Amino acid sequence: MHRFRSISIVLILLCAACVDRIIIDTGTVANYAIVIDGFISDQPGPYTIQVTKAFDIESKQSIKTPINLKKLTISDNAGNKEDLSNPSTGVYRTAANGIRGVVGRAYKIRLELLDGRIYESIPDTLQSAGSIDKVYTKFREDTNNDGSSKYGFDVLFNSTAGSKKSYFFLWKFVGTFQAETVPSLHTETCGESSCPRPPACSGFNTSLEQIGPCTCCSCWYDFFNTELVLSEGQFVKDGVYTGVQANYVPVNQWTFLHKVHAEVQQFSLSRQSYEFWKGVKAQKSASSSLFQPITGKVAGNFVQINGPEAPIDGIFYATSIVKASTFITRDDVPLKNIIPDVSLPFTDDCRKLFPNATTIKPAYWTD
Repeated sequence: MHRFRSISIVLILLCAACVDRIIIDTGTVANYAIVIDGFISDQPGPYTIQVTKAFDIESKQSIKTPINLKKLTISDNAGNKEDLSNPSTGVYRTAANGIRGVVGRAYKIRLELLDGRIYESIPDTLQSAGSIDKVYTKFREDTNNDGSSKYGFDVLFNSTAGSKKSYFFLWKFVGTFQAETVPSLHTETCGESSCPRPPACSGFNTSLEQIGPCTCCSCWYDFFNTELVLSEGQFVKDGVYTGVQANYVPVNQWTFLHKVHAEVQQFSLSRQSYEFWKGVKAQKSASSSLFQPITGKVAGNFVQINGPEAPIDGIFYATSIVKASTFITRDDVPLKNIIPDVSLPFTDDCRKLFPNATTIKPAYWTD
């Protein structure tokens, strides 16, 4: 059963890879290249832009090396602008009540580096996001290579474009499930035996006396679509998208210990930002490895206007976002006996069980 639990954990980890990460191999240059990853939207801020050094996959350097700039500014074509704060290396953030995206306006960023280089992004017009009209699921039974069955749900949606002039969208999926652990039973090796070592958040001391409430026994975990979902011609008719698959949710003892909240987010894109994400998707599809980026660049939307010439990659874009969601419950599983029991509890802080964990109950979650 321990092996079974491990297999299920691997399944969740595979679902937990976020699609936002931009991986670009630029080689080694005298004046290092940088990569930008960020956007502004019509949703409340703050907005975050990440700045890193580009990398060489043959080098021993970290894949992502955050760097600081002299200054980073967001501006629009209506005369508004804001200098972003720098809360940590490579991270730039707007104020919570600062600049905010408005449909129809064009936005750009200006980066000033410490070595005198200055770059600007090509202005990107914020398009209407339209609406997500329905999120629904379809149960699936598939066969593993060993002949055993596996079960899960395809998460599908129907949506409508906000304008007949723009049919460019990026869709993201965020799934959330809840699980409990028993950190009061946590032990550590003591010589040739094991000794009780419950974490403080368990509410128990090493004498196994309860001294307070457990604050790490129940967690909610987010997982994401591992592949980019873009609005490609096969989905649309008169601005209506029908039966688009956002993600797949496996049925196992962790995901359906309670239920799954399945949220679909629709991001509007300009043609230039759509072409960028289309290039990223093509690059990922061409790669034969899950862990190494393939050689080649995806054209970004930046121009250099000052300083020693050096490349810049990545993207800054403007987007409108709409969301819709549904719950997938145990009652939606047609055969109840296919949901395994958790026979071996996880005996540690629940935040260590899976990535993207929180002990704070989401506002949308209902018991």
